[in-house]
Amino acid sequence: MTITPTGSAWARPLAPSLAANVRFEGGASAAPTITVSRATDIASFVGGFVAAEGSFTISGRPPSFTFAVGLGALDEGMCRGLQSFLGVGHVTAFARRQAHYDDEVCFAVRSLRELVEVVVPFMDEHLPPSYKRIQYEAWRTRLLDYWERDAKRVRPCSVEGCERPRRAKGLCRSHYYAAFGG
Repeated sequence: MTITPTGSAWARPLAPSLAANVRFEGGASAAPTITVSRATDIASFVGGFVAAEGSFTISGRPPSFTFAVGLGALDEGMCRGLQSFLGVGHVTAFARRQAHYDDEVCFAVRSLRELVEVVVPFMDEHLPPSYKRIQYEAWRTRLLDYWERDAKRVRPCSVEGCERPRRAKGLCRSHYYAAFGG
C-alpha cells in the first residue's frame, strides 16, 4: 500500500445534513459535492488513524520522546505508508512474544528534530478533537519545553547573522576569542 500526499483534486458527495448549508454554482440542479485535494483527504485519514492507533510516549531521564503506531504484521503496509507520507521515522517488525500472539510491526519517530519539525506541525493541523488529542497536547508541551530548554543539539552563535555552532557563553569560537581574547 502506498500513500502519497500528491494528486489531483476529486469530488465526493456531501452528507445530507451539510448539503442544506452549502450554496452551489449552477442552480438547484447541481449535485451537492465538495472538492477536496487528495493530500488533504489523506492527511485527514492519517490524523484519524493516529487518533485510533497512535501513541505519544515519554520515558527515561533525560526524557526520550516517541510517536508510534503499532499494528499486527499483516498491516505492515499501513506503517510503511505512514513512513512514506510523513517522510520520517522507521518501521520495525517484531516476532510474536507468545505462540497465541500475532507478529507485530511498529512505525516510530524518535528523533527530536523530526518530532518537532514534522510530527508536531502535522498533528496540530490534522489530529481530530478526541481524548488522543488531549494526550498529544500534554506530550507536545513537554516535548517543546525539553526542546527549548534542555535538549542537546547544535545551536547557532548568538551574534546576529552568524550561523556557526555555539561554544562557550553562547558565542562561536571566533566571536568568543574576539570578545574575551585567546
